[in-house]
Amino acid sequence: MPHIPESMAWFQSGEVVCCCFVCDCILPRLMQKQMGNSVSFRALNYGGIGATIGHEITHGFDDQGRQYDAFGNLHDWWTPGVKKKFLEKAKCFVDQYGRNEVPGTGLKLNGKLTQGENIADNGGVKEALKAYKKYLKKHGKEEPLEGLEQYSNEQMFFIGYAMTWCGHDTKDFLISRILVDDHSPNRYRVNQNLANHPEFAEAFECEVGTPMNPTERCVLW
Repeated sequence: MPHIPESMAWFQSGEVVCCCFVCDCILPRLMQKQMGNSVSFRALNYGGIGATIGHEITHGFDDQGRQYDAFGNLHDWWTPGVKKKFLEKAKCFVDQYGRNEVPGTGLKLNGKLTQGENIADNGGVKEALKAYKKYLKKHGKEEPLEGLEQYSNEQMFFIGYAMTWCGHDTKDFLISRILVDDHSPNRYRVNQNLANHPEFAEAFECEVGTPMNPTERCVLW
């Protein structure tokens, strides 16, 4: 049999439901109901699967993605100036997330451990929101869903994002996740992330200085 270059080999089973950033063709098993909304309401889809796609794209421009070129070869393509600026802005996320104490655990988030995923979460929402705004500009506002007429298109976008992280965590699971997982617990992937986006505060009319509309925010790209 001919030798298959490592860069062309499947790195995991096609049945695995997962998301990640690689310059490969991936079977879209992630596109299921909790991510791609069957109602076809664009705001929910952009906020859900759109933000997830944006999250993975952002990984191509973080401390890991910068180490590989467009062909997947190990090659650091950032200049010293870009690296310095990245680290300065990344520190904001490290400090910001690290100030969060998780109720019932006696622990604070490890901002350094979760830095890469937190930055990707923030980038994902920012990119998906830009894409949704382009959609609205081209096609006009969406008609509200029946029973949810009180919510604007922008509000539904953020609701769609939050819905992807709905769940219930036990105390033991939370402690384990804080100690070893490079992802923040779900509530912080929503609340701390969205607090960094002034569009959220504008959509829900949050008062300045409140947790969801702080005077200082972290922004990378």
